Amino acid sequence: MEPIVVGLLGITHPHASARVRALREIEGVEVVAAADDDPRLHYFTNKYDMEARSIDAVLQDERINAIMVHSKSKDMVPHAIRALDAGKSVVVEKPGGATATDLQRLAEAEAQAAPGVVVQVGYNVRLAQSINRAKDLIEAGVIGEVVTVSARGAALVGEHLSAHLNQPADMGGALWVIGCHMLDSLVHMFGAPESVNARVRKSRRLSDESSREDSAAVLLNYPEMSMTYSFDGHDRLEWFESSRITVYGTAGMIEVGILPQKLRVYVDQEHAGWPAGWTEWTQSYFTAPFARTEVNKFSELPELENISNFQPEMRGWVDSIRTGAPVVSPVADALTVARIVAACYRSEKEQGASADVTSV
Repeated sequence: MEPIVVGLLGITHPHASARVRALREIEGVEVVAAADDDPRLHYFTNKYDMEARSIDAVLQDERINAIMVHSKSKDMVPHAIRALDAGKSVVVEKPGGATATDLQRLAEAEAQAAPGVVVQVGYNVRLAQSINRAKDLIEAGVIGEVVTVSARGAALVGEHLSAHLNQPADMGGALWVIGCHMLDSLVHMFGAPESVNARVRKSRRLSDESSREDSAAVLLNYPEMSMTYSFDGHDRLEWFESSRITVYGTAGMIEVGILPQKLRVYVDQEHAGWPAGWTEWTQSYFTAPFARTEVNKFSELPELENISNFQPEMRGWVDSIRTGAPVVSPVADALTVARIVAACYRSEKEQGASADVTSV
């Protein structure tokens, strides 16, 4: 079993500690060092039992063969490129950069990376069992041909006002940094749309001068399928608790819940062992709080209570490094998501006109 020795470049993204914990559950994996110019670096490294180092020291350590990037969005791709140039596999926290152009640069760097080097983007909602079970059922034709998809995503109330969702270099706010999760899941399940029509809004009653958008309504246009995505930043429930994907087919429908993970399948007639009518599977009835304490809910260093989606994500990354298994969240999909979000902003400027998603 190939040892995986991991270093972090950046520790201020909220997912950093969750991935450290998930990695340390995997046999033969060590997380040994982190680098950041943020004054909280030593707090983080002391708490999670690793060394505080400079970026150069992390990258020059020949024992470290894998890097996790949890920096500010504008620094994600520069850090990732340096790690790839040093011959190290990389996980770049979603959305993978500050702009769609950043994701294009990351895709180009991946193409030039040394053989065996793995590049993964930190989209892990797509790894929920409910989403992948639904994807398998759709591909098996259990509900016939898909004709319509309706999706909802949300950020916890108040999060769209946080500094994390209003980084100056980012191309957008809540839709880009949080709404991208559900868009990635849709790309994972159905591929890339040809174009979008979108209205991206900011309510004066709920937002201030320092914040960006707090809601969006998006039409994703596919040749033979109608898809809608509704996103807002005012959810009173836990992260993803009200997020949904509903898929309507010619012979039935599927409802997908994220946290708690839930799947409801309706088929008109018995098919492949699925009885006519409704069948329901629920992983859990009570969603564990996403952040362990109220105080750090919107801080840049929260400890996440629920890491259920980080565990398969990190196992996937390690398996890809060790065995060459397909990357569970590829750069190509992250680039598609970035192009979709960029197209949404362009569409809003044209009052909802159709915007192509095939270009940066």
